[in-house]
Amino acid sequence: MSSLLAIEASTEACSVALLHQGREIEDFRMLPRAHTQFILPMVAQILAEADLSLSQIDAIGFAAGPGSFTGLRVCAGVVQGLAFSQNIPVVAVSTLQALAQDAVVNRQIRDGDIVLPALDARMDEIYWGQYQIVSGFAEAIIPDSLRTPESIQTMPEGGRILGIGSGWTYQSRFSLSRTMDVVDVEVYPRASAVLRLANREFSAGRHTTAELAQPVYLRDSVAWQKS
Repeated sequence: MSSLLAIEASTEACSVALLHQGREIEDFRMLPRAHTQFILPMVAQILAEADLSLSQIDAIGFAAGPGSFTGLRVCAGVVQGLAFSQNIPVVAVSTLQALAQDAVVNRQIRDGDIVLPALDARMDEIYWGQYQIVSGFAEAIIPDSLRTPESIQTMPEGGRILGIGSGWTYQSRFSLSRTMDVVDVEVYPRASAVLRLANREFSAGRHTTAELAQPVYLRDSVAWQKS
């Protein structure tokens, strides 16, 4: 039975999760602008809680993005360092897929239901995903994308439809073709969902090496302006 570590730092939230001997544990914290300070101590703490060393970890999953530029860089850098040090395989997971996967547990949604994860990308744009639940997993209907609120129009067909994440604060500017069953903007990606997705990928032999643990920004460049 594999032991997996997962790290998520794409938003103001930061979390670390561990799967060991079939048991999952997670440390989830709201840490705006403090990821650098806390990620490694959180990893050390969760390993100590399970009485494990890093060398006993079979794979590391991480939320590769999209999300906060700073958070993604910090997370990828930490994962690369940990994976390099012990030659541990790495599994990159979409932040939006993890957001949708979390709904499987916390919303008790069923196969066929649609989850539309959205994160505020700033600059009047949204990181947008469309996922359908298949055999308990969030599967992409279309690739994750960077969108303007006005471009959100046609909703996919399926079961119930849930909109989750900070991007739904722009809902008044969407042109929805279906009535939403649930909308919740106070939802953050979690390492526990990354862990479940990464475990499935690792078990199927789909993983990579530390040097390929790269962030997925969806936005090529960003202009910073000091006030």
